[in-house]
Amino acid sequence: MTRRAFVSALAFAALPAVPAFAHEGHDHKLLGTVTEITAARLVVRATKDGAVSTIAIVATTKITRGKAKIAATDLRVGDRVVVNLGSGKAPLTAKAVQAGPAPATR
Repeated sequence: MTRRAFVSALAFAALPAVPAFAHEGHDHKLLGTVTEITAARLVVRATKDGAVSTIAIVATTKITRGKAKIAATDLRVGDRVVVNLGSGKAPLTAKAVQAGPAPATR
């Protein structure tokens, strides 16, 4: 009986540490609208709170619209994007950029 109580107490003692490590290593994403674009950086206004973030675009950044790969030069001011920021720590660097559908032409 004491062994069962010891194991239970040990399990409950370790339980508070589990949530602290549950979210380590996940990628951060930023949803927003492109406000400025150059070959090396992307400036995005967040949909959630309106904060403006400058994100570096590197050679390994994957940029897509739908399932098709596109170049950074194909992005335009006003495009809605989802930017995968990796760890989300400064300096912000895009791992991937998913652009929304191209605006309809009239």
